[in-house]
Amino acid sequence: MKESEIIRTLFGTTPPPEDDCYFLAPNRLVTTDSLSEGTHFLHEWSSAPILARKLVEVNVSDITASGGRPKECFLNLGLSPLSRKKEWIRAFSKELRKSLDQYGMKLVGGDTFSASKTQLTLTVVGTVEKPWLRSGGKPGDYLYITGSLGKSQLGLQVLKKKSKDKRYQETIAHHLSPKSRYAILNSLKKFQIHACMDITDGLIQDAERLATTSKGKLKIQVESIPLDPLALSELGFDLCLGSGEELELLFLSPEILPTDLAGIPVTMVGKLEKGKPGVQFRKGGKIYVPKSRGFLHFTEEE
Repeated sequence: MKESEIIRTLFGTTPPPEDDCYFLAPNRLVTTDSLSEGTHFLHEWSSAPILARKLVEVNVSDITASGGRPKECFLNLGLSPLSRKKEWIRAFSKELRKSLDQYGMKLVGGDTFSASKTQLTLTVVGTVEKPWLRSGGKPGDYLYITGSLGKSQLGLQVLKKKSKDKRYQETIAHHLSPKSRYAILNSLKKFQIHACMDITDGLIQDAERLATTSKGKLKIQVESIPLDPLALSELGFDLCLGSGEELELLFLSPEILPTDLAGIPVTMVGKLEKGKPGVQFRKGGKIYVPKSRGFLHFTEEE
């Protein structure tokens, strides 16, 4: 079954949620994310501190994409024979506290259990006055992306090839330790943001989610998409467009935004229009159809 089918089955007749965060009125956000050994990481690539940082960042990214600020969290640890060792636990705990402190977050509970492979889950509670929902986009809104895309995918490929080329160090670090765009939050709040999400499954899939929930047609100009130069030269357009775990923000606004906010590049790449919900990529004045969609959590055969 596909991931979307699994989710629909779980919720039965109740419509499944459209956002990564759940809004608890009047001002609370709740999100949860997991890192699973063999699916999201390998111990040979990711040390305990790297995993602690990433676990915090992917959750903070969800809170940020909803316009909120993280406050408390719950940690669930499934510890394998490797990760239950004293040295691993101490290194993980030290970096976890450091990562939480930089956001003013407090660890308030959780669970630990024995597992054959390491399973890490963090649930974060945040605060927000009015959340940015994916469904808030309106026809005429401009589509923006922070930063650039492609580094995470290139970093993953370099790790698989076990390359020692120093040119790839930044892309490896970006894949193993992506950083949320929390630093841009205050600047973004000065503008009208109708809808927002972070890019975790690649622009192709995530833009479709944004278009579907906002019930409009996103027209995206491929030449305008900010792609990392090294990743583009090594991977090509399609793999960069499908690069996941980037944690860049993808958002809709009726305003013309500056090209830089809080030192972070902001690029207009398209527009939301009336029409059948979906995404249309255009390149050189023609419709462009990517040959791949990026990473899929489940395939139909599974």
